[in-house]
Amino acid sequence: MPGTTEALGVLLLLLPGFSCAYLIQRLAVRPQQTELDKVIEALLFSFLLYLIASPFFGYSLPLSWKKISPDGIEQYAFQLNWPYWAVLAALAFAIGILHSSNLNHDWLLRLLRRFRITQRTARSSIWNDAFQDISTSFVLVQLSGDRTIIGYLRYYSDEPEDASLFLEDAAWIADDQGTQDPIDGPGILLTKQAGIESISFLNTGKNQPGGKS
Repeated sequence: MPGTTEALGVLLLLLPGFSCAYLIQRLAVRPQQTELDKVIEALLFSFLLYLIASPFFGYSLPLSWKKISPDGIEQYAFQLNWPYWAVLAALAFAIGILHSSNLNHDWLLRLLRRFRITQRTARSSIWNDAFQDISTSFVLVQLSGDRTIIGYLRYYSDEPEDASLFLEDAAWIADDQGTQDPIDGPGILLTKQAGIESISFLNTGKNQPGGKS
């Protein structure tokens, strides 16, 4: 069998695992991975997918090669088991969604922390832990230059190095008495150039923008 045909077959066999890993990379924020880490993860997902699906198809592969010889010329053709591929695609999507949800909501490690097995979370940093675990949406942001702003947290950056926030219904704190100067518009984007020094998470219904605290 020609080497190119063999290589294409191996690529097709690994495609479900790589698709699952790519879906997780798009849906969950995780620590930076090297290219080797990504490949190993995709191979592990491929192994898991075939471990689940293969018993239903007689422990076979979802493709095979058929030797044909038209006009005496030796050729090879793929034969695809489409129901098998459909099952692998569905499993890759389901596992990708489930694992992404686990990472985003910290289900597994939260359970392990209760048993004092670990103190780690599934998120990439305490930046993500705070924004995802604290349910309150109103924040008081202290900026460099002794500036303070309050608003409804709508978006935040994935990485703490970026340290960017978008606040809706935002207002500047004008003085020590908490007088607010509302921003005339949909909101404000605070980038790392704004110099975010601290973020206070406020109880909903208290110290909200648009009025006095």
